[in-house]
Parts: sequence; C-alpha cells; structure tokens
Amino acid sequence: MATVYVKQLNRSQYLTQEEYKEAEHAQFEEALKRFKKEVLKENIVKDYRDRMYYVSKSEKEKAKKKAGRRKQLKQMYKERRLEDYYDI
Repeated sequence: MATVYVKQLNRSQYLTQEEYKEAEHAQFEEALKRFKKEVLKENIVKDYRDRMYYVSKSEKEKAKKKAGRRKQLKQMYKERRLEDYYDI
C-alpha cells in the first residue's frame, strides 16, 4: 500500500491511499449534508414544485378557502369529541 503525503490543518500527516479516499468521502458526505440542509431551509424544492405549472389566482383562492373549511371542520369535530367525552 502506498502512502500519500497530505497536509491538513497546518500539520503534516501521512495517510494510506485507503485512508485518504475515506477522508475525501467523509468530506463529500459532509458537504452533501450541508447542501441538503440549506436547500430545505430555503424551500427551493417546494418553490420548484409550486412553479412546475401555472395556477391562476382564482384557483389559489379556491384552494385556500377549501383548506380553511377543512381546518374549521376538523376543529369542530375535535370540540364535539371533547364535549362527548366530558358529558359521559
């Protein structure tokens, strides 16, 4: 096995080729992890999916009303369940 001379953090260190490849792989994995985290934080994928096709303003409003109604019904059902639970 050949050794590779690598300079890390202002100090010299000898690594085998396998250790060097593992270190490179670990750096890549860290960079990929940071990239994914940044993409999630910036909502890039969500924006991309939202812009894949055009949605008119009226369709957006209808969807918003539908979601609000669904939320309202869910809250109403939850309150009914609680009332039934405590009336027993």
